Amino acid sequence: MNDKLCKRRQIINKKTLLVTVDFGKVKNSGYCRCPDGTELPCFEFHNHDQGFKKFWSRIIWMKQKHNLTEVVIGFESTGPYGEPLIQFLHKREVRLVQVNPAHTKKIKEVYDNSPNKTDDKDPKVIADLLELGRFLSVVIPEGTAAELRRLSHARERATERRKALYNQLHDLVFLIFPEFQQVMRNLHSKTAHYLLKNYSTPGEILCLGMDKLGEIFHKVSRGKLRKERAESLYVGAKDSVGLREALSSMVFEIREILHLIDYCNKFIKEIEAKLNDFLAEIPYSRCILSIKGFGVVTVAGLIGEVGDFNNFKTIDGLFEICRVEFV
Repeated sequence: MNDKLCKRRQIINKKTLLVTVDFGKVKNSGYCRCPDGTELPCFEFHNHDQGFKKFWSRIIWMKQKHNLTEVVIGFESTGPYGEPLIQFLHKREVRLVQVNPAHTKKIKEVYDNSPNKTDDKDPKVIADLLELGRFLSVVIPEGTAAELRRLSHARERATERRKALYNQLHDLVFLIFPEFQQVMRNLHSKTAHYLLKNYSTPGEILCLGMDKLGEIFHKVSRGKLRKERAESLYVGAKDSVGLREALSSMVFEIREILHLIDYCNKFIKEIEAKLNDFLAEIPYSRCILSIKGFGVVTVAGLIGEVGDFNNFKTIDGLFEICRVEFV
């Protein structure tokens, strides 16, 4: 058994009350277990102030009744539903830990040969994992680190939206002008955007004429795309096999998608500017940024997930946190 697992098991001792939570959007399921095996059966409480106070009062009642001195509260690594309760508990004298959802799934199969999720089974399974020492620390960033985490998550969501929009754009362009993507292989380029916004169909390309199309290529690409590329697109437009029915509707959607992509690009740039501003408030961030391959987005994400590096007394503690799937 490795040293880290031994240390985790030592946390759960004869004076420790184990508390586990299965998070939900509207209500949660709580469970308490004493060192001697005495249980407080699973109970529900809602995601509001009175619900949180109900949960906390039961923890205090169990702790005092059984003369326990420590409380360890565990839960699965989760999404947003658990964060309000985690913030509520963070201000109290408890130790917050998390378990891997894959581990709970395996243990549930041992219980009743079924991985199905139930409100009564999940909290008990999490408690078993805590007793085995199969848990990791919870990082709750504050101040600037919390801002960096939220902005990093916002950037991830924005890039996912942009990716989905490009997938839609590829499909629509293929329907009305398949040859376009054969010539303009990168729909992310400024030239491709300009052409699709203003001359989306083969007919519009042909109406431009070869000379005018060549001028547009040269001007928009700033001389990077040669006349031969314009000629290839013009020839492709002449013999295009694209659809002709409902053409105006598809062009309308293409231009709306391009508008949304532009908005995503603008939003991502604004996020990156804010990330840079917040990093400026953290003195040691410049040292990390000086490392080759580490940019603003990477460093902001690292500090946002790990929290303030000054909170760690040893490098081992920092490395342990870096392996965690964060809340």
